[in-house]
Amino acid sequence: MTDPTQWMSIGEFARACRLTVKALRYYDREGLLPPGRVDPHTGYRYYTPAQLASALRIGLLRRAGVSVAAIRSIVDDPERGADVLAVERARIEHEAERAMRSLALVGSLEELAAMELPVRLRHIDDQVVLWREGSAEADDLDSTVAASIEGLLADAAALGVDTEAPVVGRYPVVLEGTVDFGVGIEVAPESGVEALLMPGGLFAAVDFTGPAALLPVAYHALFADLADRGVDAVGPVREYYLTDPAEVGAENMLTRVVHQVPGLDPKPPTPPQ
Repeated sequence: MTDPTQWMSIGEFARACRLTVKALRYYDREGLLPPGRVDPHTGYRYYTPAQLASALRIGLLRRAGVSVAAIRSIVDDPERGADVLAVERARIEHEAERAMRSLALVGSLEELAAMELPVRLRHIDDQVVLWREGSAEADDLDSTVAASIEGLLADAAALGVDTEAPVVGRYPVVLEGTVDFGVGIEVAPESGVEALLMPGGLFAAVDFTGPAALLPVAYHALFADLADRGVDAVGPVREYYLTDPAEVGAENMLTRVVHQVPGLDPKPPTPPQ
């Protein structure tokens, strides 16, 4: 039995391991570092010096950004510690790279926000497209769509479809929760492949050059224009990817964002640019 003279109050233990009392209570709730004893009458938590090493390790792992779930795996099965940490290291590096890319975009965003992107009315003909549908959580939409487009182009090539045609994506106006979307590429009506008819009509359109992460700037301009026209932005919205990012780079990708404008007299097609 542990020598009772060695028990440390939660405050003493927190000072010794350089953690807060709040953090120790949280680690207790998560099952990472339960106290050695809890007084049944007062509910006070007590720890032993032997627990200091575990507390220091947990604190260091959390400061390094290791998730609570990963720490729990290490605590439950120390032999898997190296494998768990390798996965966490890869995750942390990925998040750090993404954060640096986001910071780099801030300057571009400030410049774009000061610009007025022109919104033009364009007539789009009916299109027959090889079509693929998917769904993703809103936070994962960009990566899921990119994978879907890659699969679409692979299918198109296997079917003998011209993969030089622009890819089109169709999305809801509100990106929240699980988002249903579709991607397609135009095929000849007589191609014989199973395809979808995408209706044409008159659309308000914004051409945007830049990475996908900054497309909300184009959406802002588009929705403001629709509001001026008295048109509700109810969707769906289409994105036409007019350049190949593999050729021009993600920073120079040209995307046309369009939303149908009902109730207006049709106009001649806008000459291609």
